[in-house]
Formats: sequence, structure tokens, C-alpha cells
Amino acid sequence: MAATRLKKRQFPDSGEEFYFNQLDNGITVFLLPKKDFKETFAAISSRFGSIDTEFTVDGKLKKYPAGIAHFLEHQLFEMEKGTDASYEFTKLGADSNAYTDFNKTVYYFSAVDSIKENLALLQDFTSKAIFTDASIENEKDIIAQEIDMYQDDADDFLYQGILAKLYPKTPLAEDIVGSQASIRDLTKHDLEENFRYFYHPSNLILLVVGSFDVKQVYKDIVTVQKEGPQIKPPQIEHSDLKLLPVTSASSLQKDITLPKLAVGFRFNFIGKKTKSLLREKLLLKLFFSLLFGWTSQRYQKWYEEGKIDDSFDMKIEVSASYQFVVIMLDTKEPIAMSNQIRQAVKKFEADENLSEAHLQTLRNELYGDFISSLDSIDTLANQFIDNLWQKETYFDFPKVLQSLEIKEVMEFGRQIMTDMQVTDFTLFPK
Repeated sequence: MAATRLKKRQFPDSGEEFYFNQLDNGITVFLLPKKDFKETFAAISSRFGSIDTEFTVDGKLKKYPAGIAHFLEHQLFEMEKGTDASYEFTKLGADSNAYTDFNKTVYYFSAVDSIKENLALLQDFTSKAIFTDASIENEKDIIAQEIDMYQDDADDFLYQGILAKLYPKTPLAEDIVGSQASIRDLTKHDLEENFRYFYHPSNLILLVVGSFDVKQVYKDIVTVQKEGPQIKPPQIEHSDLKLLPVTSASSLQKDITLPKLAVGFRFNFIGKKTKSLLREKLLLKLFFSLLFGWTSQRYQKWYEEGKIDDSFDMKIEVSASYQFVVIMLDTKEPIAMSNQIRQAVKKFEADENLSEAHLQTLRNELYGDFISSLDSIDTLANQFIDNLWQKETYFDFPKVLQSLEIKEVMEFGRQIMTDMQVTDFTLFPK
């Protein structure tokens, strides 16, 4: 594998820069030198998340049980001779972990010393899969307990419940960890196949952030990647979510002291002509923050009247496959609050919260968050991974943010109203 030249991108507005290249085996490397950081953070991200349970490989349709991406994440930490990758990182003085979300699985470490060794370990344990029947059965028991834990958490239960209403009979309706039934159905063969499909270097991103010698770290990465088998990548086509209408509002009783309400909004505004995913993300965030964020008059009024408290939360997700907003809150008046939230969105054009002055306040706040993130190694790394889309990166954030004016937010609002679907889910005390 030839150590081809690194490419460089610079961002004069923020003073940031990064180096990148795709190696011969397909893995894409991003290096973000930050000389003021004392530690180094590295991550390997696979484009394999909880929604990837149905897809085609080399033209053949494949279907797998819910929770397989998360299960595989757990299994990869088990290395040869029964060793655990977490323990090996600890011996090298590093903190390590992993997570699975809707569309990716990420493995990472942070360390001050032994960067070369930690980086080699990160690449090693994510490139080999050691599956035994005993370890799989043991993992099933562990994840079954994890599923029970999420079911007992009222906020997790509420969030998963509203997603199931927004995206019925799709992978988004299933918890990222799967269900008791789907985990029981997983086989060793399923895991081996999915590892082969989604952990091929061509489906991976390797990111390093921190204080390090760019040329040396790149050379070390190329050396490790050369040692791996050079296998032709499988041709994977991810299936689109099969969207059914949202299901109507419903409620359940749970062991809680105050009713919990989730209002969900489903959209479908990302298409093949979309040039900037970051722009669409920001427009949706700005639109809902102008209406319901803590800087809005509505939020302040509700808070002063005791209609909401610090439990009020907005979750906003935008990807090429799905776009939704979920508003969650503890409230004594779930029916009235659901109606007020729905009406506020419906009648946004006459809302005084949607003003250029308010938008500028939000722009300043979001820009401040961006600048702060540049000084937090894990926030910066995770935002960088989250915002990779075509040639766009997290460092394009300020330019996109400053380009958005209130007329564009209003036009965006009109656009998303055309196919918006709304539902809600309430938990009442027993």
C-alpha cells in the first residue's frame, strides 16, 4: 500500500485545518492536529447503525434481526486468546469505549502517551472478529439486561415509543439495542456476515485529533493498514426506510409521578438534489429553536407559568434517510400542551418569535457553542464524525450558519409543512 500524499483543508475563519486521504484498501483517514491539546483522541467509525437491518449485497437482499449493529459492537471487544480490548487499552494508559446510533458504530480511545501503540490496537481489534458460541450466548444475557434497563427508564421508554409511532414497522421503531426476541434470533453466521460487509476498510473512517506529528501518525497508520488483508469490498446498497403513515396519538401507564409527553414531527425534505446536509440540519434546528428554544418568548412564558420545567427537551435528527423532531416534557396538562405545540408549528408564519433579531441571538449562541467545541477534544471529534457528508465537514458550520437569514428559515418552514406528519405519545402515572 503506497503512502500517497495527504491532502489538506484550511478554514481561515476559525483557524482550523485537517489532513485527509483514502488509502489503497479503502479506509479514509482524517488527521486534526491541535497543538494545545495534551491528549490525543482517535476513533474508527463504521457506516453501520441500527437502521441497517435490510440491504442488498452484490445484488442479493439481506435481512437481519434488530440490534445486530450494537451486538457486533460489543463482540468486537473480545480479542484473540480471550483478551478484552478495553483491558488492553487500560494497560496502555488509555480510556476507551464505543457506541452505536441509527447510522454508525464508533470505537474510540483517548490517551496522553503510547499513541502509536493505542492507535495500532484500535485498528487491530476492529479489523478482526473472534466469534464463539459461548461468547455470543454470554453477550445475549448481558444485552437482555441492558434492554430491561432501558425499558425501566421512563424517558428512554417515552422516546422509543414516539419513534415507533413516527416510523412504524421500520428499524427506527426498534430500540438501537434490539428487543429480547430479536437478540435471541441472532446467530454466529449473522454476525460473521455483517462484520464482513460493514467492517471492510472501504466502509470505515479513521479520525485522529490532538497534539501529534501528522507525518509520523499517518506513516504509522499506513504501516498497520498494509498488514491487513487486501480484500475486494462488497457492493452494499442501503435500503430506504419503507415509510407508512404515522400512528395516532396514544398513552400508557407507568411508575412515574408526573405525566410525560412526547410530540413527534416527521419530515421528508432531503432528496438527491440536496447539496448541504449541514444547511438542512441548521435550518430545522433554527426553525424549532425560534419557536420553542429557551430564548423564545413562548418558552419563557410557559416556564414562568409552571407549564414546563427543566425536563423540556428537543431532539432533532437529520440524515439522508430520516428527518424528525421530538419535543419531550413533564407536564400536568399533556393534552393541552400537545395542542399548543402543534398549533405553534402550524401557525409559525404569524409568530413573533420568528424575527431577524431573535435569529441573530440564536446564531450567536450556536457560533459560541461551535467555538467552545474546538477546545473540547471529544466534542470536536464526535461532531466531526457526525457531520461528514460528501465534501462537507463540521468546520463548514460557521460559514453555513452565517449565510442563513430569517427569510430562508420562513421559506424552509413553508417547505416542510407540505408533508409534515405529527403524532404524540403520553405516559401517565399508574
